[in-house]
Amino acid sequence: MVVTHNVKGYEEFAKKMEELEMGDSNNPVHVLFSGGKDENGESWCPYCVKAEPVIHDALKKAAEKSHFVHVDVGERSWKDLNCPFRKDPNTHLIFLPTLLRWKSPQRLDGERCSNKDLVEMMFEDED
Repeated sequence: MVVTHNVKGYEEFAKKMEELEMGDSNNPVHVLFSGGKDENGESWCPYCVKAEPVIHDALKKAAEKSHFVHVDVGERSWKDLNCPFRKDPNTHLIFLPTLLRWKSPQRLDGERCSNKDLVEMMFEDED
């Protein structure tokens, strides 16, 4: 079963990734970056709203002991060029949502995150 982690903001994200790298580096880690949610659980990002159910459904294709980290990047301020999510060489966020395999070139962003076939390939592919 995939181990799911939910974090909010850059500091929580960085801490969680450090924990995963130290403790369970043998299993794949997929990271979903999406827009923050309001008190009703609705994201301001329409592409994130569309992609989330597709991604969560496709998780069943992921390796059994893999990790899935859902990162709430917060409000629209993530678009600031000095935002740490944009500047971090491991994330280099340009679009939301972004789904990536940690420490790998595999990455889907924007509308491609709601393409069931592409998302399933991301979870199935071991390399």
